[in-house]
Amino acid sequence: MTEPAELPLESLKTLTTRSRRECSCAMMPPDKLRSLALDLNQTAPRSPYAPLGASFPAVAARLVDKCRAELLGRAGSYHYNCPMDRRFFAASGLEPAALRDFISTGADDVEVTSWMRARAKAPPEQIAAWSRRFRANPLWRLLEFEDWLHKMWQRRGQI
Repeated sequence: MTEPAELPLESLKTLTTRSRRECSCAMMPPDKLRSLALDLNQTAPRSPYAPLGASFPAVAARLVDKCRAELLGRAGSYHYNCPMDRRFFAASGLEPAALRDFISTGADDVEVTSWMRARAKAPPEQIAAWSRRFRANPLWRLLEFEDWLHKMWQRRGQI
């Protein structure tokens, strides 16, 4: 696909919505996004147990960190829309591509939380119940171990 900067103005006007979305990934991200995004080559995203506002008690903060980092090519070994993220999206009724597009504007956590709350198809009680079940499952604790390993490898220069 041709880079957006190389396309004539008339071509940009006729791009389909999908093409615009694909092109937006190649465009320069806003400075605000750069300031918010973690470098996941150097540090781990927030814990899956860290809340994103009061509405999203589990997973959301971590997937936002991964999305921001991925948009800037700083995701390292982490991936946005991984199986854990997809479970959250299924429980909340949010669309990963739409959330990614919104995050790419440089929205901060408060703005992302408001956007997610407004577009979640599941009621807040259902999201809270899913979060409680997520937190109660001991297998997800392995993510904290993985983050710890990531930090240890980074300190030793193995990443």
